[in-house]
Amino acid sequence: MRRRHRIDCKLILVSVLFISLAACGPNPNSASDNSSTANAAPSSRSRMPADPALKSLYIQSCYGCHSAGVANAPRSGNDADWAPRLQKGMDVLLHNTINGISSMPPKGMCIGCSDEDFTQLILFLSGQSE
Repeated sequence: MRRRHRIDCKLILVSVLFISLAACGPNPNSASDNSSTANAAPSSRSRMPADPALKSLYIQSCYGCHSAGVANAPRSGNDADWAPRLQKGMDVLLHNTINGISSMPPKGMCIGCSDEDFTQLILFLSGQSE
């Protein structure tokens, strides 16, 4: 029984580490932008909130998946990805963010985020602000 407990603890620790690293992604400030023209709209990878506090939350919790559409996450600023979600309304989007949906963990790895933080992040991600 004790050996089983140790194995369970190790599995839990590995799972927590894996989930923590899932939010990691490429450096959002890197110069590699695949835009073919100078006037091209910013790609999901280069979009960043103007507000420094929101930008920090976005980089820490959202960028890793939403910049590239990892596990079918709606890409930041991509109208086609966000249109069907926006039709459900902000209350549903906020509920799904807080409780998790599909591959997205509860609170999207932003444990300290408030409902207002999530609302601002959703508005940015969906292209409804900035």
